[in-house]
Amino acid sequence: MKSLAFTPEVVRARVGDQLVWINEDNVPHNVTYVNGPRFQSSPAVMNPGTRFSTRVTRSGTVHYFCSIHSWMRATIVVSR
Repeated sequence: MKSLAFTPEVVRARVGDQLVWINEDNVPHNVTYVNGPRFQSSPAVMNPGTRFSTRVTRSGTVHYFCSIHSWMRATIVVSR
């Protein structure tokens, strides 16, 4: 999370990978699941400098966004 965006906007991962988000902005953010193979959303507020990680357990395309800044949207493409 940097410059009010998820960078990169599309991430490719494999089942079992652990993904990490770090808030490198000076405002709070979060990672909120929208649809696709279910994964755990972050806490409602990730303050600047904090990190969140989760493991992807199923293949498919996951869409998520920051509910604080709703234009911040991204995708995880998970393969086996």
